Amino acid sequence: MTTDLGAWVMAAVLLLGAPGVTDAPFRITYTVKAREATATVLEGRVFNDGDRTVLDVWVTAEGLSASGKVLTTGIVSVSPMIARRDGAGFIAKVPVVEGVESFRVAVTSYRSWQEVQSP
Repeated sequence: MTTDLGAWVMAAVLLLGAPGVTDAPFRITYTVKAREATATVLEGRVFNDGDRTVLDVWVTAEGLSASGKVLTTGIVSVSPMIARRDGAGFIAKVPVVEGVESFRVAVTSYRSWQEVQSP
């Protein structure tokens, strides 16, 4: 019985997507700020285009090969809170690896703030 329930939960997660990864309306802009000996520095901004404040926002920056394969990864905390319709800046360092042709940056973790409304 437990195995069947686990299979259903896993199917639901796969069909609906994991919360906190891509289900919020984030918009991200970034540029390559510097290329250091050990890391490429990306400077950017995460915009919360949603209707709720979000907490504990983290982004993952990936260095990609020409074919799109992930060769290197950097993870950084953006902000403890981004209000609805607002944004926050970030600086991510991605370790230098040979073969990186481009970068991809995505919000990979956050929590929605459940605002309490008065009666």
